[in-house]
Amino acid sequence: MRNRRVMSVLSASRASRAATPLIGTTALVLAYLTTALIFCISVVGVADSAIYARETANWRAQAIGQDWVDLVLAVPWLAITAAMARQGSRSGVVLLVGGLAYAAYELVIYAFALHFNALFLVYCAALGLSACSVVPMVHALVHHDVQGWFTQSTPVRAVGIFLVGLGACFALLWLSEIIPALVHGTVPASVAEAHISTNPVHVLDLSLVLPAHVASGVLLLRKRPLGYLAAPIILAFDVLMAASIGGMVAVMFLRAVVDSVVVAGGMAILSFTAAVLLIRLLRRLR
Repeated sequence: MRNRRVMSVLSASRASRAATPLIGTTALVLAYLTTALIFCISVVGVADSAIYARETANWRAQAIGQDWVDLVLAVPWLAITAAMARQGSRSGVVLLVGGLAYAAYELVIYAFALHFNALFLVYCAALGLSACSVVPMVHALVHHDVQGWFTQSTPVRAVGIFLVGLGACFALLWLSEIIPALVHGTVPASVAEAHISTNPVHVLDLSLVLPAHVASGVLLLRKRPLGYLAAPIILAFDVLMAASIGGMVAVMFLRAVVDSVVVAGGMAILSFTAAVLLIRLLRRLR
């Protein structure tokens, strides 16, 4: 009887440790608040045509497509992974950080590239909350042996090559638009179509996102600890981002802004590929 009681206490202790969150409660609360604000932004953006009334047809269609993807995919993603992270799930934590990184990316565009509208303060609040939740989460994860979470059969090579290739391809794509404009003293087509001063996607991608893809892929191929931490986070970001771009193009097609959905199909394939690699990676978590 005594042995059974001791074993019961030990089992309860192990279960308690297993359910201990890897990240702080404050960061999780901020993540939930971010999710709620993104939900509000998406609902208003889809329901109220006046919000984007001052945007060009191109930029307005993209914003509405973004809102639909957030409502259908990003908000549930953030809510579910936050609940998983609260239970101490390792996969939940990295998926949540990737989702919040995606949220911060899009909120920078909302805050800086859209005309001033009734949701401006909500954009600012959501951006601040997403940043303030991502930073402590990453700081906490850095102090864990994330490399030790994965088994020896982790698909390091496939994921590393994918990240490096994706970063390089999109860098070349953006530079193919930017460099000719610089040479001829004009502005890139995407900037002219949207009637904006610069394309925030170019800024974010070339300065932060694409270098992070290449660096994390190289680090993972070299089996460095930081590569194991960054790779699943960036893959989660890619799943959402590619789906978002596909949604934007689909709405642009429905509104006759573009005459083809080929890009949307390509983004769907990219999102699916990133999801498959992410699942393969997370299945190797101990």
